[in-house]
Amino acid sequence: MGEKIDAVILAGGASDKADPLLEYAQVQKKPLIKIAGKEMVRYVVEAIAGSPRVGRVFIVGLGPEDRVEFAVPVEYVEAAGSMLDNIVAGIERVMEIDPDVERVIISSADIPLLTTEMVDYFIDTCLETDHDVYYTVVEKSIMEARFPGSRRSFVLLRDGSFAGGDINMAKVSVIQANLPLARQALEFRKNIWQQVRLLGLGTLVKFALGRLTIADAERVGSKALGCRGRAVITPYPEMGMDVDKPHQLDMVRAILEGGSA
Repeated sequence: MGEKIDAVILAGGASDKADPLLEYAQVQKKPLIKIAGKEMVRYVVEAIAGSPRVGRVFIVGLGPEDRVEFAVPVEYVEAAGSMLDNIVAGIERVMEIDPDVERVIISSADIPLLTTEMVDYFIDTCLETDHDVYYTVVEKSIMEARFPGSRRSFVLLRDGSFAGGDINMAKVSVIQANLPLARQALEFRKNIWQQVRLLGLGTLVKFALGRLTIADAERVGSKALGCRGRAVITPYPEMGMDVDKPHQLDMVRAILEGGSA
């Protein structure tokens, strides 16, 4: 079976503005939004914990006071602030339990259509190569065929248009060694031009001309961040279908409550 990989699920963080989704769903925390009678985070935890390749599950941003009845044991970690702060908090807790941990799975808590089959595929695909960071991406036609009208954000590359996924894997040592750059990249995650600027003028020009490929991005990104990165092009658009807006919640509810997942 090989190594079991612990999972850090990001289920909370600081927000400095009103969230239309929370107002629409009438909840205080997004992972607690109920779909077909079950909190969104439970779908993610059950899908990830169901994989025989996964070890412990750590949830950052929730606690026993949230009264979510998980079917599997979970370790709660207090939210630390930004996305990167929460990732680091989760990893530090993993390391307290297992100082020799090599890598972790990092997932958002808002992809309720995730299944164990998809998690198995992702882990097996990642472990085919020895990279430091694995980042899922979904091709536009695959996403829109499954979720028409989802209005995801796509980046145009020479290989096609891609949206980022929400389940990734990284070596613990790499995250610790590259915290400043990782923080800057996460701050720019909603602005593709700022992300590309981090990689240099040549990359910026190629991107503007539509000549940047996934292989280019992997190579330049790896050099800039001092690690070996790999984009995992997933055939499962559910891995990138996070619930950020009311209409996306309606779409996911229709699937899960209608039995067409």
